[in-house]
Amino acid sequence: MDPKASLVHRSKIETELSNQQLLSFPRFVRERMAFGQLPGIRMGAMESYASSKGHYLEFEAGPDRSESRFTIRMYLERPVVIEVWSTSGPTEEFAKQLHNVLMMTLQFFEDEARKSTLYMAFMPGSPRTAEVRLRRPLSRVLFGGNMLNLFLLSILIGFPIILIFNSLGLAQYAPLFFLALMLGMVLSAGRLSSLGNPWRVTKDSREIVIIQHMVPEGELEKYRTQYVDKVREAKKKVFDTFANAPGSAKPETVSEIFAQAGLPTDKNDFVVRRIDVYGIVERASAKFGLAVPTIMISQNPTPNAAATGFTRRLATMLITIGLLVQLDEEEIELVVGHELSHLRSGDPIALFLLISAEYLGRVYLWWSYIAVLWLPYLIFIFWAIFFFGKFLESRADLEAGIILGKPKVMAESLKKIGYRRLVLEERFLEPGVSRLGEWLRFDPHPPLYFRIQRLESLDLANPPKHPFLSSVRAVIRGMAQSGKAP
Repeated sequence: MDPKASLVHRSKIETELSNQQLLSFPRFVRERMAFGQLPGIRMGAMESYASSKGHYLEFEAGPDRSESRFTIRMYLERPVVIEVWSTSGPTEEFAKQLHNVLMMTLQFFEDEARKSTLYMAFMPGSPRTAEVRLRRPLSRVLFGGNMLNLFLLSILIGFPIILIFNSLGLAQYAPLFFLALMLGMVLSAGRLSSLGNPWRVTKDSREIVIIQHMVPEGELEKYRTQYVDKVREAKKKVFDTFANAPGSAKPETVSEIFAQAGLPTDKNDFVVRRIDVYGIVERASAKFGLAVPTIMISQNPTPNAAATGFTRRLATMLITIGLLVQLDEEEIELVVGHELSHLRSGDPIALFLLISAEYLGRVYLWWSYIAVLWLPYLIFIFWAIFFFGKFLESRADLEAGIILGKPKVMAESLKKIGYRRLVLEERFLEPGVSRLGEWLRFDPHPPLYFRIQRLESLDLANPPKHPFLSSVRAVIRGMAQSGKAP
């Protein structure tokens, strides 16, 4: 590094990886990235160093279409710290681009590391440890999100109900019966979405303990075959030991249990996290002026959260194990805040009324006009209702950022949750490209790049006075500008 260089920018990235796993990051970049280069950045050779501050990477880098060069140091410890050193002063735009590129690259590395990581999760007082379920139960698919899934359901079963009532000579009452049935399902959405889920977080059972074990290099196949019984024995012993004393769960104690089971381990191969889920939701709820909803933990590895229920009193908050694993507590709180915004504003009610009004109008008023073109009509209405959902989702982002006071943290959580779409589909790292196709998807959420950029540009000193109207304008403007060629 040039001795005249000074530190001009510093940022950090929270990660689920252990310090031991992070030491393999340089090899991952050299082997998996094109010629050891990061996308959108011109860089020199990457060197690894060890110092009193810890292990770090150092390389020269700059914008792809510029001759400017900076010295980059990336410290390979939790949290990952990125330093930008320069002899010519700071460049915020490049520092932001570098942070995004390194975050996305680190997320891909985390994905790779998960393939050789053993996860254990339990809730003190719960009867069993988590079983990660790759498939969600149908009840959770229909009731564990927003009301738009119920719009699909209305299309699927609305016609059979009408046919049955027609055969009984009661055709005029079929739509009313159907809406009454849907209303009953919506009122019970919170309970229905949590069917078969044993983990309910309460004030007295508030924590989730997550243990990550990085399988030693070269031992993964043995863990899958000849060590299966030993791993099962170790997991059971971990649960029995710490279920009622989660505070004593430390990397060294977990390592000892695995060693006693005959498994090759080191304390540096373990990460133990205790997450006060109830405390996170309680703090966020207080800021939104809401009672703490029913909190259920889903053993789903996909990072997500959803608020269901027709009223605030009947609300249920679903949080996946994947979200707890991949995000830190501050980021989890912002995701929870997004869902609380939906509850506070009565979004489930608004969507139900909108869907009901369209359905009644379709069957009682204008069906004779659209009968020939019913399929194009349903496709258009389906898309239009989803587009209305974009207003609600955008407002929920905005309110979470304003009320919890951390819009940039919300943006970081969205990057982590949706990094694959950002990199592979939306070309987040290539600004200026046409993105109209992303707005035309049948998705109630605006494109991720739009949500992130809006949160990062939010001025907390002068927040919008009317978040919903501001979101409507922003979504319409964002879609209108998305078709512009670079």
